[in-house]
Amino acid sequence: MGKIRAVLFDCDGLMFNTERIAQQVWADAAEENGIRLPEDFFVRITGAGGPKELEYIRNVMQNDPLVEEIRQKRFDLEFWSSFQKGELVKKGLEELTDWLTEHGILIGVASSSSKDYVKTLLDNTFHPIRYDALCTGDMVRYAKPDPEIFLLCAQKLDVHPEECLVLEDSRQGIVAAHRAGMHPGFIQDTIVPDEEMLSYMEYRFEDLSEVIGLLEKEGVCTAS
Repeated sequence: MGKIRAVLFDCDGLMFNTERIAQQVWADAAEENGIRLPEDFFVRITGAGGPKELEYIRNVMQNDPLVEEIRQKRFDLEFWSSFQKGELVKKGLEELTDWLTEHGILIGVASSSSKDYVKTLLDNTFHPIRYDALCTGDMVRYAKPDPEIFLLCAQKLDVHPEECLVLEDSRQGIVAAHRAGMHPGFIQDTIVPDEEMLSYMEYRFEDLSEVIGLLEKEGVCTAS
């Protein structure tokens, strides 16, 4: 790893403990409607948000109105804002973002979800989560695993791709970070990494606080 000027965060499952809740929404709806979800269903949809993934979901569910109903429930802003402040924050998030700020490292949030949804999660915390750039699925043409959202985030932060450490919990995110020419770091949430993911990961952490140890050890943090 060379000089790191920015750390880019995925949102769902990485910053906030939302993926397990979201997966339960899909699983409950499928069971209620007698639909058997493929074993790789969540691997394919987690971290994604493009037309290909939506088409895949529609083919699995075989009911377009049902898909839209589930998606509305999955991204209902009132539902997510109803959680107690800080309840969904993943371990180490506040510690890491504070540390990055103190050391002059830029912070980007790059999520396939909508801006309103991501901001709802970011606003529902006791401790304000500071960030320098926010890039969401409604700002790009192509969703992860396309690298567009990470490259846009780097552009907004005025850093080169190779100066970015990306923190992800999904297959799509790890692939996108690799394709962007950045340094992919994986923190497992609901997705168990496959061989392709393992080949693309440069780092693997138990939680967000461990990222501090890596950056301190490597001595690569610099704001200039």
